[in-house]
Amino acid sequence: MAQDVLDKVLSENNEYATEDHDNSKGKSKSSPIPKCNTLHLSLHGGKGWSESLPVQVIQKYGIEQTVAEHLVRTYGGRVWEVVELCRPTGKRWPRHGILLSQHFPYIEAEVRFACREYACTIEDILSRRTRLAFLNRDAAEEVIPRVADIMAEELGWSRKTKAEQIRAAREYLASYGGRIPHEDDLEVRLLTHEDAMDVFRDIDTDGSGFLDQQEIKDMATRLGRPLSEEQLKSLFDTMDKDRNGRIDVEEFIDWYNDGAETIFKGGLQRKMTVGGEKWLTTRKKGGGGSFLG
Repeated sequence: MAQDVLDKVLSENNEYATEDHDNSKGKSKSSPIPKCNTLHLSLHGGKGWSESLPVQVIQKYGIEQTVAEHLVRTYGGRVWEVVELCRPTGKRWPRHGILLSQHFPYIEAEVRFACREYACTIEDILSRRTRLAFLNRDAAEEVIPRVADIMAEELGWSRKTKAEQIRAAREYLASYGGRIPHEDDLEVRLLTHEDAMDVFRDIDTDGSGFLDQQEIKDMATRLGRPLSEEQLKSLFDTMDKDRNGRIDVEEFIDWYNDGAETIFKGGLQRKMTVGGEKWLTTRKKGGGGSFLG
């Protein structure tokens, strides 16, 4: 959409539509109107990236697969700068890449790398250099002492500075919610507004900004969980709070976060990923709620 807008602006802005005189034919010709070139620009870390990069990282450093994929997705070709800071795990496998939390792919080397990229607070590490504060407050709280140890080592913090940083980070995390799974029958899922928009757009195949029954039905089929007409009507009626025959994004988010288990919702949780991370919403398997919504 942004590309379309920029192309439209450039095509209608006369400043870019200049005329050159062709002396050989005595005619004037318009110079080409520039187009949006974002798709052709390499992002920071784009140099050195390839689809096989995670495999190369695994083979050279003995890093667990999900961690290697996360690192490549996050740092691109700069992943080698991060993994060179990895310390041995002391295990046969993985050999390198000590996790900050057992439930997420973030590793200690990322903290060291971030410090060398001008990170100077624990809050910065938890919210921007990783997404742990947004994904799971309990997990973020758990890693604060270790993050503080690493940052103190990297940045030369005094005991006083370290204590102040820990206090500030805990105060910051007080506004976030979430639990880490402690039992096998717990599923962890969290849907942020940004994530919801990505999912909503994927279902909204006609780009109308609303979901209709056919789009819900098509997505259910794509997820391998086709719905009968009766199931589809029941699900749609549950989502359509204002009864106007279409689902807007706010209604979609409200439905997703209402706590009730459904076939369709379960399919979205299991089959789709956002930003490379699983959606997180804590609830027990087989918990309450109807299967239809």
